[in-house]
Amino acid sequence: MSYDAIVVGAGPGGASAAYWLSEAGCRAVVLEKETLPRYKACGGGIPRAVLDRFPFDFSTVIERWVRRVRLRFRDGREVVAPVPPKAVAMVMRDEFDLHILNHADVDVWDGTQVVDIDQDESGVTVTTEGGKTFEAPYLVGADGANSRVSRLLGLRRDGKMGVALEAEVPVGDGLVEEYEDTALFIFGIPADGYLWIFPKAEHLSVGIGTFQARASGIRATLKSEMEDLGVPLDGVRLRGHPLPIHLSREPVRRGRVLLVGDAAGLVDPLLGEGIRHAVDSGRLAAEAISNGRVADYSQAVHREVGRDLLWGRRWSRLFYNYPRGSFDMGVRNPRVVADFVRYFAGEMTYRRMALRAIPNMVVGLGERLPVQHGKP
Repeated sequence: MSYDAIVVGAGPGGASAAYWLSEAGCRAVVLEKETLPRYKACGGGIPRAVLDRFPFDFSTVIERWVRRVRLRFRDGREVVAPVPPKAVAMVMRDEFDLHILNHADVDVWDGTQVVDIDQDESGVTVTTEGGKTFEAPYLVGADGANSRVSRLLGLRRDGKMGVALEAEVPVGDGLVEEYEDTALFIFGIPADGYLWIFPKAEHLSVGIGTFQARASGIRATLKSEMEDLGVPLDGVRLRGHPLPIHLSREPVRRGRVLLVGDAAGLVDPLLGEGIRHAVDSGRLAAEAISNGRVADYSQAVHREVGRDLLWGRRWSRLFYNYPRGSFDMGVRNPRVVADFVRYFAGEMTYRRMALRAIPNMVVGLGERLPVQHGKP
């Protein structure tokens, strides 16, 4: 079967690429190995700025709006900061990803595993597990952190991986109300990572992530910390997934194949968040294909996404190498926290945060945020 473009993977990157390809008049097909809608372990925090990239409404898939963040250190000290109204939404990924895909005028083949890719100067041929073939001038690889497309193309072979462990936890009404508009981050444990609790409509998304390749003990740490917060995980299924960390500029295209999102290693080195970067790279891939500028794709991704993620890597080294000092000098500084919240809401870049860091630190020395202990 012949198309203008093949998209492998129906996550936010693949769905976004499919949407913008269809808007540009390209005939595209999406191949997804899972049956849709497919569950994806994810905290599900989406900046409103990302939703506004699309000309359609997301209200039907938004579970909660975050109105404040709790930033907690491992010793129990924490500060609370407000989030601008309707700046950060919480979603379930199966609903969010499919919502974007449903707005794309494309063919969708779910339950379809890609097993081979062959490309030459005229196009790309994809062979699926069932022996069906699809042909197109270009292919978008959006099949996640363990991307088969990137492996078949020989890209990202040495990419560093962290790991996250997450769960959707049914809790009583009291905890749902306590966290209904609150996102909690716990820093200082584990090493080179953090824990979180995010609110959903009728449950809590909890998790732990570390940017270290070896993550021994994180399951026990997650259970222990959640137990202390009154969120027991007994009988709850824990799901793990890799975090392909963006550490350096690297090619995300080979020939007629373009990688997006986690497949391209576009995960935030400080927060482990990748949805916004998947959406942006999906749009860039669609534009490169529809505008005939595929050769410039890697440069465009670096310019619009990767360059700022490298600034995020600098923040990550500072924050995770010196967690106590970062909490005392940064998290308790209202100006630094305000910039972090703006980044969380998609309204600030890491580079801009760095340019503002010194004046924020100096001015903020006399404006310390009050510390609370335990639950507010």
